Amino acid sequence: MGKKVVLDTSVFISALGWKGASHKIFNDCIFGKYELILSLEIFDELKRVLNYPKFKFSQAEIEDFLDQILEVGTLVEPAVAIEMIENDPSDNKFLECAITVDADYIISRDPHLTKGKEFNGIMIMSPENFREITCGHG
Repeated sequence: MGKKVVLDTSVFISALGWKGASHKIFNDCIFGKYELILSLEIFDELKRVLNYPKFKFSQAEIEDFLDQILEVGTLVEPAVAIEMIENDPSDNKFLECAITVDADYIISRDPHLTKGKEFNGIMIMSPENFREITCGHG
């Protein structure tokens, strides 16, 4: 397995709905280039958000995507409670998940997460920056 990555909810949504950097990163996880790590809390948020009417995903698309995530991802129970992100405390779940498995990267576009750039040795960056660093292109 490659480096351990934690994807935030918006990156998962982009991976399903568009063919950009998020989609490529998710495909790399499917093919074993990276180890996808998530918690039940992240998965539950994703299930809820995928059903927002604005995304217009079909139930079949959602179910297939969630099945793929469970098939390739490693589901972990966070071992720590972190209260770093005061402006949006629900984003702490990504830090908790990453710390629990000593992840290499948190991939996010959320300014509450990305403004830190790094947390306890875990790099936090956008999908485009991640692709540029790991593949030489976005």
